[in-house]
Amino acid sequence: MEHRIRALGIAPYEGMKHLMASLQDEYPQIDLTLFVGDRDEGLEIARSNFHGNYDVVISRGCTADMLRQNLALPIIEIDLTVYDLLCALKLTDGLTGKIAIVCAANISSSARRLCDLMGYDMAIYTYDFPETVEQIMRKIRDEQYQTVLCDMVADTTAKRLGLNSFLIVSGINSIRRAFDQAILLCRSQQKLRAENLFFRDLIQGQLSQTVVFDSEDRLFLSTLSEFRPELLEMLRRELPESRRTEERRITRNLGGMLYNIRSRHAATEGHVYTAFFFDARRTPLSPNQTGIRFATRPEAEDAYYSSIFSFAGTVNDSQEQIDRISESSAPVMVTGEDGTGKESIVSVIYMRGPLRNNPLVTIHCSLLNDKSWSFLLEHHNSPLADEGNTIYFASADSLSQERRSQLLAAISEMEVCRRNRVIFSCVCQPGEHMSEISSQFIDKLCCLSLRLSPLREMADRIPALVNLSLSHLNADLPRQIMGAEPEAIRMLQGFQWPHNYTQFRRVIGELAVTAAGQFITAEEVRQTLRKERHVAVFHLRAENAAAPLDLNRTLEEINQDIALRVIQETGGNQTAAAKRLGISRTTLWRLVKKQMGPSSAHEK
Repeated sequence: MEHRIRALGIAPYEGMKHLMASLQDEYPQIDLTLFVGDRDEGLEIARSNFHGNYDVVISRGCTADMLRQNLALPIIEIDLTVYDLLCALKLTDGLTGKIAIVCAANISSSARRLCDLMGYDMAIYTYDFPETVEQIMRKIRDEQYQTVLCDMVADTTAKRLGLNSFLIVSGINSIRRAFDQAILLCRSQQKLRAENLFFRDLIQGQLSQTVVFDSEDRLFLSTLSEFRPELLEMLRRELPESRRTEERRITRNLGGMLYNIRSRHAATEGHVYTAFFFDARRTPLSPNQTGIRFATRPEAEDAYYSSIFSFAGTVNDSQEQIDRISESSAPVMVTGEDGTGKESIVSVIYMRGPLRNNPLVTIHCSLLNDKSWSFLLEHHNSPLADEGNTIYFASADSLSQERRSQLLAAISEMEVCRRNRVIFSCVCQPGEHMSEISSQFIDKLCCLSLRLSPLREMADRIPALVNLSLSHLNADLPRQIMGAEPEAIRMLQGFQWPHNYTQFRRVIGELAVTAAGQFITAEEVRQTLRKERHVAVFHLRAENAAAPLDLNRTLEEINQDIALRVIQETGGNQTAAAKRLGISRTTLWRLVKKQMGPSSAHEK
């Protein structure tokens, strides 16, 4: 039987991983193992799996270049085609403002020819080295460009600098050509495969897991079954001390796992290596810290830039106010309806503030149990007893009156606001500028306040949000969605969005997955919005204002219609709707349950 080619696929984004996986049945001669990682992370993955009996590595762009420079294995690069460029260009249709393309030298000429052919007026910037990308992006931003089309290297930098970015993704035909090249190349690699197999079997005969670093802290060998960057980083921190002694034994706790580690270092042929041998067992999580989370600045940045709020414009709406708040040390109260991005705004305030190199401590008030509450107020290791951190109390309005009073007293008596940056958030009801509870915190602690606008007040922003969301989602989908029909966009603009941006991102995600073609249709939008829990009937605003009641129906049907309209106007808030109609919530539920369905008629 002919030997199957063992290929290590390293995709710079999730969508490429799905495309590569979808071709496995088409190429039975290839045994493919897939990971997601760009540039340095991709190199780390390859080094972790170097002794895994692979014949070839398949990757793209700068990641492929870096692998080629640092690995002895053959590297097959997935090319970007003219069709791939065209798909990315189509997503920019309808966007206003200046648009630029930032790409490597190997695709800039194709991009220029395509723009000339299709009549796209776009500036094209070429980089030869990834280190120059940030300089180019800053120049683009200074020249008032709002949007860029780019590869994965430039995409990350663009997001960090506040630019809207459209990732140029590789299509399935480009991946097919790479697989074909891998087959041709690997027919002559049987000897190398046999050597790698022998070395892998030799190492895996050890009872413990093994990780080896060279003298420059680079990963040389690993028997880990999966890529664990947090574990490798923890071992790297132990390198200086481990190199001072011939053999060392330590115990470390990481991610709920207890690691028993033995380190050794040795020299051979002028090279010095440090090896770690370890096993791990799970440790129970402390119930005293439920609802309390610590994050570093890189973790906060990753969470923000992967969310819809990095491109939704909510930060730009309050840019000056956020800048002034970030520079201040006063406590802050962030208010807004459900799904308006309060946690993301808090991350921005933290990232721009003077304490950004210290931890961001998020206390989810709705998740605090009795033990974590006691830990928070009484334990000597409580975040309230620390200093120099940013402490965020999420959903402070979910606390009982008794606990709110206890928290306010503790913050005042312990002078928490003097030693830390303290931020709160509270949820507002539709039409409410500030709740009574948020006013209580503001008055007691002299908080600065920041209110976030609901999505329904930003309907003109939805066409751009749709395209930007699809651009981000395309990186994780097996096929590309190139936009939505005009009527579909109008329907999305007319929807009330009771859960605002988070609901919008979820709905667009569902539409992207379930769309039959490359464009989301009006009927697909209609069917998806119909399933939303809080609003059973939706119309365009203009239609809502003018549509008369149909009196050629039964009294029960007319009453149902009136009730549904009031529910819609109150943003799905049934308590407010019942009060407006002068009936109880139970009566309202009975009135609309036949039309909305049992699950939709109940308010969360």
